[in-house]
Amino acid sequence: MKMKPEYIKYLIIGFVASGIILFSINQILFGNEILTIASILITAVFPFIIYYQKYRLDKAIEERFPDFLRDVSSNVKAGMTLPQAVIATKKTNYGLLDPYLDKMAVQIDWGVPFTKIMENFANGKTPVIKRTVSAIIEAIKGGGNITETLDSIGASIAEINTIRRERQGETYSQMLTGYVIFFVFLGVIVALQKFLIPSLSITGGAYVSTMMNYGIMFKQMIMIQGFFSGLVIGKMSEGRLISGLKHSIILVIIGYTVLALLI
Repeated sequence: MKMKPEYIKYLIIGFVASGIILFSINQILFGNEILTIASILITAVFPFIIYYQKYRLDKAIEERFPDFLRDVSSNVKAGMTLPQAVIATKKTNYGLLDPYLDKMAVQIDWGVPFTKIMENFANGKTPVIKRTVSAIIEAIKGGGNITETLDSIGASIAEINTIRRERQGETYSQMLTGYVIFFVFLGVIVALQKFLIPSLSITGGAYVSTMMNYGIMFKQMIMIQGFFSGLVIGKMSEGRLISGLKHSIILVIIGYTVLALLI
């Protein structure tokens, strides 16, 4: 998703406000379960999806940025100026980083100062990218050895990425534990609805109403539990809550589907 940070903020505010309004109107006038679910999706899930898409983009850029720095350093060592070295990297495929490099090349052709180009690139990126660009700009302004700076920074980012991948592998068991806990909770909910509640001394219309009310409440509970369990799993496995959105979506879909079929 190529969107300015301020636009993302306004879009998320719009989703949250719309969801809250829909939820309030539904609770006052309709009490419809589908509208309740829709309001939750608009208020919580959609903004997280937007953040998650940006997170994935930033993560992909961070993964390929060391390769870009290494190639720029090699070009400078070959006798190119720094802007020429950046333009020369257009021949290489860096995945999701390519559109930003194309924009850099255009700005260089227009005569935009290189430090300004790097500042524009770092705007809205991850703290790692921002610190990297800041160090490069300081090296340019200070007249230091730019190739040594690029090589050392690139190696540092690559090491950080390696550590993150190792951490994900080591926390795999914790991720499985999070899934097991959720499915145990789901089993308890099903048992309550199928066995405990029917054993209560309720008959006739009151029984039907009670079963329906509990069914709605349990579905809402499992959606909340699945959503936040997924975020916790993401925090444990990758160190960031937003990375757990994919787990949240999986758990919510599974949990709601099971309850819709069984209760």
